[in-house]
Amino acid sequence: MPPISLVFIGTGLAVWLNGLYFLGIGSDKQEGSGDPLTSVGWASLVAGIVNLASGWYILTLGDGLIVLAGLITFYGLFFVLLGITEIAGLDLRVVGNLAVPVAIVPLFWWDFFAGGWMFRSFLLVWVVAFLAITMTTYGRLEAKNLGAILVGTAIYTFWVPIIILALGNAIP
Repeated sequence: MPPISLVFIGTGLAVWLNGLYFLGIGSDKQEGSGDPLTSVGWASLVAGIVNLASGWYILTLGDGLIVLAGLITFYGLFFVLLGITEIAGLDLRVVGNLAVPVAIVPLFWWDFFAGGWMFRSFLLVWVVAFLAITMTTYGRLEAKNLGAILVGTAIYTFWVPIIILALGNAIP
């Protein structure tokens, strides 16, 4: 399951960095240096590319699970847009607009994860996280609240499963 491991690690780190940024940790621009959001954007962009490459691998070289590859591509495109937007300093409301379908449409993968309570719980956590992104980009939710949601999302939906896999266990 190497592609999924790459998705968990890369995306988890990008979500973590975005969460810390919105919490205000390391987000102040220091005199003589660039905006820290640019660095966060590079991590987001790389995570998106890793997701897209993993989806391609699953589809062509792996198990050929088009449904799983589609879901990973869904998130990959989101993180590519997020990264480019953060790097270029563009309006984050476009990311907020994209976050709405990214929050809702993956719920239709519910049956794909039948028998896996943890993956199903990830879908629910991601609904909250992506809708929080939309709310924050439109001024309806404080950035620090989004930051806390993203940090929790990184830990529970990305790092806990990779730790479970690293210990030689299956994700429940």
